[in-house]
This record gives sequence, structure tokens and C-alpha cells, in this order.
Amino acid sequence: MSLMAALKRLLGGERPPKAGRWGVELHGYDWPEGDHRWFRQDELVRRCILVNAFFSTMASGFDTVLEASRPGVDVADYRFVKEEIDEFNRRVNLDLTLFIAQVKRSIYGRAGFEIVLRADGSPSRLLPLRSGSLRPRLDESWNLIGFDYQGRRGFYTPDEVLYFVNLPLEADVVGLSDIEPIRAVCKARHELLREDFPEIIRSLWAPYIILRADTRGLSADEVDRVLEELVGVLEAGKSIVVNESVEAQVVPLSPDIRGLVELLDRLDQAIIANFAVPRLLLGRPVENRATAYAELEAYIHGPIAHIRRYLKREVERQWYQRWTRWILGERGLDAENPPVVVKHRWRPLRLRDLYEMMRGVSLLWGRGEGPLAGRLEKVWELLGWDPSELGEEP
Repeated sequence: MSLMAALKRLLGGERPPKAGRWGVELHGYDWPEGDHRWFRQDELVRRCILVNAFFSTMASGFDTVLEASRPGVDVADYRFVKEEIDEFNRRVNLDLTLFIAQVKRSIYGRAGFEIVLRADGSPSRLLPLRSGSLRPRLDESWNLIGFDYQGRRGFYTPDEVLYFVNLPLEADVVGLSDIEPIRAVCKARHELLREDFPEIIRSLWAPYIILRADTRGLSADEVDRVLEELVGVLEAGKSIVVNESVEAQVVPLSPDIRGLVELLDRLDQAIIANFAVPRLLLGRPVENRATAYAELEAYIHGPIAHIRRYLKREVERQWYQRWTRWILGERGLDAENPPVVVKHRWRPLRLRDLYEMMRGVSLLWGRGEGPLAGRLEKVWELLGWDPSELGEEP
């Protein structure tokens, strides 16, 4: 190790994040808009996105594997490369970073993290950036040359950001949101649950009342005052007393509750189908065990395998290759043509264990009447989810 590298390691410390150094706002949310709004306000959309992110990144974890990049290389001689990269992964909490990356790329179509460095040049942490403000910049040959951020042109260079894209169908490296196809469904569901159902519930036990007031002989100001007083006393469930100059007419309402419930169920199914999440993982138990197992198997080998494959390749390309070269260079070894490469290995998800876990929790919940009834935080804990989500605002 060179004298300069040793001095940097001795001094330690962290370089200030570039975003903070330039006064870019990092935290705080305004009223959510666009696709972010539905993640914040629609509990089913949020649950689908979180379940996909959890089972693709956190459910079983990952390992790093050291492989030779050319014949004649003894991997054991470079074990220090894997050890240091594992330390870097722990330092930046890479498993949580990948979880957040999957959530954000599903919402916005892309996710970026500033790579904050220590004084010695090694990674210190990964700072999540606001995806809506991050835009890749390309040259005439469609090569990535940097990122605009918060309206600042070329704010980041490519090696300053760990960047992930969702459905990169075009060469613009922008990606697509998973929520985009169901925006109309989310809006209809929101109006049905937050606006229509509360009004329907009120109308079921408190029908509309129409009052006809005889205001002949009153001035315009007196008419307005009388009508305002009548409206003020019309509280649901309250008795009112009027004189003979006021005639009341009750208008009962009979909304089609069954039809509305079926409509809500169809909207729910549209959202669930969009994210391809098995019903069992969303608190909608499937009575037929064979059907539930088949759904889980298709889920693990389909959407989850696809997400894992993409994240694996990007982590190896953007993260492991970079720090492998850095580690070798710090020791004065060949960094331009590394003799070893670090591979990302997702641990397998065992379907039967997953099914039994979900089935056991479902039985303990017992349709809200079992031992876990009323203890949602315990259900979340058993499933490995974050119980703090239960207290979040919609």
C-alpha cells in the first residue's frame, strides 16, 4: 500500500455529500403528485410494490462470490478483495439500498443513489436521490455522460451515482413506472373509498330531507336568514321543530351496495394483476392449497426472478467491478485487468417454506378471530415486514 493511501486511511472521515454541498434539498415531501401519489395514498398499490421489493431483495438475502477472470489465477490469493467488498456492502447497507431501489424504480421508473466517499476514496454510504429530479445525460452515441439533478445541468458524473432503471425499453435510460398503466384504476378506487363510500354510509341511516319554507311577506335578507337557520338545524339523527309554514319531505336513498362492492373488488383485482403479486401475500387467502402453491411458484420464477436478474447485473457492473479495481489499485496490483471478479448471488427462495409461513400466519389471524386478531404488528413481524409501516399516514 502506498504512503498516500495509508495516510488517507489513517485520517479517515467522510467527504460531504455533493448534493448537500451544493444546497440541494434532500428530504421533505410536498403534496404527492403523479405516480408517487398513488404509492403514498393507495394502500393496495403500496403493499404490492413493497411485497415485490421485499421478496426480490430482502426475503433470503445474498452472498458475494469471488471468481477468476482468466486461467491460471488462484482465487485464494485474492480473498482480501471479497472481504473488503463485503465490508463496503455492510457499510452502505446494500441490502436495504437494493430494497429502496426496487421500490423507487417501480414508482418512478428509475432510482439513483449518490455514492458518498470517505477521505481515502472508499464508499461511506449511499444517499437516496429524488428520482423525479434525476435525469440521465447522454452523448451523441447514446453513452451515459452524467446526470442532471434538481434542475442543475450535469450535476453528477456517471461514477458518482449508483443508478437503476425499470423497463429500459429505450436508449434514453429513463425507464417506465409500474403504476402508469393503472392510474385511472387508482383514481377510481380513491374516489370510491375516500369520497363515495363515506357519503353512502351517511345516507344509509340519515336520508335527505327537503324543507319547503313559506317565505311570503319576508324581505330578501330575512329569507336568506330563515333558510340558513333551517339548514343549520338539519343535523343527521337530530329532531327539529318547525312551524306550519315549513313543510318537510324525506327522501330515502337505496344505493346498490352489492354492486359497489363488486366494483371495488374488480378495481382491486386490476391492481393486483398489474403487479403480479399472489393474493396470499396481500392478505387475501386462497382456500385451495394447490392453487396457492402454483401462484407462489409462478411468482418466484417469474416477476421476482426477473427483478433479481436485473439488480444482480447492475450491482456487479456498477458496484463490484469499480471497487474491485479500487482495492487492487490500493495494493499496487493490476487494476486495469483484474485477475478476479466478484459475483452477486441471491440466496434461493424456498417456495414450500414461504407457503407454510404465509399459511401459518393466515391461520393464526383466523379471519380476524384467531390468536393474532387485533395484533397486526405481530403479523408484520412474523412475515419479516417493517411494523412501522402500520403507523404511516396514507
